[in-house]
Amino acid sequence: MRQSDYALPMVVMTVSMIAMTLLTLLLMVADVHAMPYRPSNPAQIVETLPAGSMSFQQRTPPQTMAEALSRANLLIAKAYSAGDPRAVGQAEALLAPYARVQTPEINLIRANIDQSTHRFDQARQALQQILKKMPNQPDSLFMLASINLVQGQFTAARRQCDQLQDASLLVLKMICVAQVDSMTGNLRGSADTITQLMQVNAGLTPEQQRWLDLIAADIALRRDDAAMATQVFRQMDQQSAPALTARADWLLAHQQWEKVRQMLSSHTDNDSLLLRLVMSEQQLKDPKALAHGNMLAQRIAIWQQRGEVAHQREQAQFAYIMGDFKQALRLARLNWQRQRETADIVIYSNAALRTSSAPDIKTIKYWMSQTGFEYPLLAKALESVQTVDE
Repeated sequence: MRQSDYALPMVVMTVSMIAMTLLTLLLMVADVHAMPYRPSNPAQIVETLPAGSMSFQQRTPPQTMAEALSRANLLIAKAYSAGDPRAVGQAEALLAPYARVQTPEINLIRANIDQSTHRFDQARQALQQILKKMPNQPDSLFMLASINLVQGQFTAARRQCDQLQDASLLVLKMICVAQVDSMTGNLRGSADTITQLMQVNAGLTPEQQRWLDLIAADIALRRDDAAMATQVFRQMDQQSAPALTARADWLLAHQQWEKVRQMLSSHTDNDSLLLRLVMSEQQLKDPKALAHGNMLAQRIAIWQQRGEVAHQREQAQFAYIMGDFKQALRLARLNWQRQRETADIVIYSNAALRTSSAPDIKTIKYWMSQTGFEYPLLAKALESVQTVDE
């Protein structure tokens, strides 16, 4: 069987994780795929910033904890919107002087930073400290639901959604539940709920609306629902990194290579978007694919040097599009131990299918049967290929 007979769209859907993390942006911040790096030598040049950029170190240091928290929130929001992981490290540095402070507000920011850097256990501990003192505190419940959804712990995520008791959070609770249900056997019902909420003025803030839109984009892709995709991309913002990622994933899934190239040609500073640009350029036999691929390979080498694990999905995706399918499978397996979202199952499935690995295909199919996860194209691919034991 040829690869084209069964391979799923390669760079589809990081929007699932982005959307669930955006849930914590209701009052807080969001997710980014990089660990903040702390060089051992203060004189070491970590990165040369673009002309005109400014980090928080160039500003007057915050005079109070409240000012530090405010700046940290802004930095993490910037990290989400622009896809700039440096801002996460800057936010963490702002909190360093308050390491012994354990207020709910600072613990929420710490948890968000830990979530962003995939230190999920630490994030849970910070959130549980809050909930011990403030049961059913909404931001903590939202963030716990986010972490559990990212890791495929859907029962726990649904439980946290259900714990949201405040009547003013009813719409947000509906979205939270619909997203979890979309991963656990009720994709159609979730699509109906999300579509209805997109068609009415639900009184959402811009951040909450963005969360809703990204969930819709994930559902539309898995259902191959062109009408839903048209609706969500018509109203979704045009410039944030998550929005560009969602649009690119839909276009890549439908082989709209030229549209992806045009849309992402000026976004080589963002790792996730650069990955998608390279894929489109490969398909178009664009000479720039080599230079852009080398650029991404250099960044991956830095991730590996730092011992980062938050980029394993992207490393697996890059290995796959470079044709190193065994390496892609190895990395996808490792990533699967930490993350189990749409994008994670897609890269794991593609690598397993391309190498005809029976144990891995069995693992994926069992997980889908146990959770009820629906992706018809993926299910068809897994059923159609002949496998070999490793």
